[in-house]
Amino acid sequence: MGEGDLELVRRIYGFDWVGVGSRRAGFGELAGLVSSGFQSRLSPELGERLVEGVEGLAEFSQALEEDFSEFRYEADEFVQAAGGRVVVLGTIRATGRLSRMPLGGEFGHVWTIEDGKAAGISAYRDHDSARREAGLP
Repeated sequence: MGEGDLELVRRIYGFDWVGVGSRRAGFGELAGLVSSGFQSRLSPELGERLVEGVEGLAEFSQALEEDFSEFRYEADEFVQAAGGRVVVLGTIRATGRLSRMPLGGEFGHVWTIEDGKAAGISAYRDHDSARREAGLP
């Protein structure tokens, strides 16, 4: 727990998606870092849906690419929280595919780590909501 949890989550955000050669290979690599029951809870503006497994996350990412020519999470801060959780705070950078309009805003992610693997992530539209969820000041 602790520093190992932080390193695991930093590794996920720092993953070189271009270097793996294909989406399938990239999500194959991610599968080695998450538990078999991995779940992603999307933020409210995306419907607070629950996405199951790496396969569900891959489908969600493909859908994002249909709407955006660029969509990335720039993680600025990684904070260890109680209960095997890691909070990631940063900025979303996106560009609409058709409109070419730049979009951006805060994001907060709360990761749950179990037995050295990511078991889940909950997404929030702002830093304060993520901090609150993780019990941070």
